[in-house]
Amino acid sequence: MLGIAIVEDDRDHAALLEAHIRQYAIGHHLQVSVRLFHDAVTFLDQYTADYQIVFMDIMMPMLDGMQAARLLRQKDNKVALVFVTTMRQYAVQGYEVDACDFLVKPVTYPEFALKFTRILTKVPQPDTGREVFLKTENSFVRLSSRDILYVEVKGHYCIYHTANGEYRRYQTMKSAASSLPADSFARCNNYLLVNLAHVSRMDGMEVHVGGAVLPVSYPRRKAFADAMAKYMERGKQ
Repeated sequence: MLGIAIVEDDRDHAALLEAHIRQYAIGHHLQVSVRLFHDAVTFLDQYTADYQIVFMDIMMPMLDGMQAARLLRQKDNKVALVFVTTMRQYAVQGYEVDACDFLVKPVTYPEFALKFTRILTKVPQPDTGREVFLKTENSFVRLSSRDILYVEVKGHYCIYHTANGEYRRYQTMKSAASSLPADSFARCNNYLLVNLAHVSRMDGMEVHVGGAVLPVSYPRRKAFADAMAKYMERGKQ
């Protein structure tokens, strides 16, 4: 599923762009999820890592597209950014925020299809891992599930342990588990969710994960061992 955000204050132009996206998706057998935002402030406030492409109008009230793009890059430096503008010269500024392309209004479908085909080549292809979007004290982090060793719940926070450090997020363990691949993560007790790809061994009531030794609770031992066995079996196929 390709996640796309359209940030456009002109509702007619937003609807036209969405129609082009859906027409392209049908013709090219793509699965897309499109969400419209009619101002950049709301878009940034509600931003998640669910988007691979963002279409950003440059001329908008309250917060224009260039300012919004700079703030977006502070949150996410990977998402493909495409400017939509009535004046071609504004698009040149897109290099400052690593925009991958631009569209000039009014956007015709043939022009859109040509550009969108090129834009898709710049979108990272999906892999076996998912991504989670974490807000730290000073920044935002887009983290691949493959890089997570395990998730630990403490109070009202989940701590994501990785080889490069720890990241905290205000959420429940249930919420964390639902955002990660169920076939790659399993709970070894009520407060630890383990990435099975990083398990080196399991000894009795302990599991070794990325240099850490984690306790396995008796009630969850069988389910965890079964999940580990299934994961290893898939790896042999």
